[in-house]
Amino acid sequence: MSVIDATPPLPNPGSESGAGQEPPPDEPVVIEDLAAVVRIPSLQRKIRRILDRMLSSFQFPEDSPFRLVSPEPGDGVLEYGLRWRDPESGLSLFAGMSWGDGGHDPLWEVRLEAATGTDPGPLRASGLLRMAARRAESRFSEWDRFWHEDQAEAGFLIGASAACTRFLEETNPDGTAAEYLAGALHALHRSGALDAVRSAVLAPPETN
Repeated sequence: MSVIDATPPLPNPGSESGAGQEPPPDEPVVIEDLAAVVRIPSLQRKIRRILDRMLSSFQFPEDSPFRLVSPEPGDGVLEYGLRWRDPESGLSLFAGMSWGDGGHDPLWEVRLEAATGTDPGPLRASGLLRMAARRAESRFSEWDRFWHEDQAEAGFLIGASAACTRFLEETNPDGTAAEYLAGALHALHRSGALDAVRSAVLAPPETN
C-alpha cells in the first residue's frame, strides 16, 4: 500500500482557542506535541490531517454495515479519532490517537469495540477473538501484530496499536502513521476478521 503524498485540505475548525496556532501544512507530529499529552488544538489539527490521509489510503467497502458516527474526530479527552458504528450489531470501530486515562504514552490505534452494556465474555470464551486477531494479523504482518482483549470488564475486542514515537524517525512520519491506521482497517476488513466477529454477535443464542 503506497503512502499518499498529497494532503487533502482541512476545513477550518473555527476554534477561537486555536486561533493563530495552526501548524504549517507540512509540519509533522513531533515529540514536543506528545509531551504536551496531546490536548492542544494545534496537535489535534495535525492528527486530523493524518486521519484525512488515512481515509485517502483506505475507503470502507460500499456494502460495509459500519457508518461514520461523525466527521468530527471527537472531544480529545481520552482519544482523538474517527468512529464508525454498525447499528445492527452495535459493534464500533475506532481509528486515531489514544492515550486513555492511565497515563500511558499516546498510541496510534485501530480497535473493534463491543456495544456499550453488552457482555463480550462469550466471544472471549469461544476463542473467536484470538482467531479473529490472528486472521487480521495475516494481512498486517509487515506492520505489527493484532491484540485481543481478555479483560472481562473491557469492551475492547481486537485491535492494533503502535506508540506514536515509533514513526517519528521516519522520513515521512505522518504519512507512515496514516498508512499504519489504513493498513489496520484494511486488514480487519479484507481478512474476514470483522465479518467473523459481527456474525458471532448477530447469531441467535443457542438453546438447550
